[in-house]
Amino acid sequence: MSSAFVELLRKSNLDYIVKRKSFKIGSQNADIIFASFINMKTKTLQLIAYLDKSESVILWSTSLDERTFQLNARLLDITELGETMIFLSERLNESDFTFANAISTNTQNQNEVLPLNITFTHPKTKHSITLQLDEQIDEREKSSYLSKILLHVYKCNEQLSAEVKTQQLRITELTNKTQYGQLDSNRNSNDNKLHDINDQKNNLIKSQERIQRSLINPTAKRRKKATGVNYDDEDSD
Repeated sequence: MSSAFVELLRKSNLDYIVKRKSFKIGSQNADIIFASFINMKTKTLQLIAYLDKSESVILWSTSLDERTFQLNARLLDITELGETMIFLSERLNESDFTFANAISTNTQNQNEVLPLNITFTHPKTKHSITLQLDEQIDEREKSSYLSKILLHVYKCNEQLSAEVKTQQLRITELTNKTQYGQLDSNRNSNDNKLHDINDQKNNLIKSQERIQRSLINPTAKRRKKATGVNYDDEDSD
């Protein structure tokens, strides 16, 4: 397979997509972990689904090479190979796919683990493709796949934890700024009120001083009221 095909897979963000989806098994609902990642050894896209049961772990897998993508592109009526990859990436990231067990042809083995079918439907054209994932029996391969998925989940959790801490620090910083802003606003408001009170006092004092000053000479204080000349005393003499 060509390196250009692998590069297209990378550009389509198909490497390490991990999703959890509910799947009905018999009369019970169970969560299936579904993942995709690029297999650099085989230069294919590896699709994996696993069910963690109490007694065992069931894992299904399949590989999509360049030829498989070309066949699926025709089924979806898509001309570009990269567009087919983007379609698959979008459906996976949005968890827009359905699971179903393949029909069993073995009527004797009741404990048989059936292949798992996964169907993707184009939201506009309604064309669909169904991929069959077979049970992975090789314990080494199963362990390798699970390790990759769990490591990816661990890294994602670490990244999310770091992002949460960063957001918490920003929230604390914004809260402190808001509180300090309110304190400054209250302080300025109190200062303005005190300034207004002082202005009112000063205006009142000035007003009282103006009342006590002479109207003719405002700079001098008002004198005592004039009594005039007493002519009655002169007449008596």
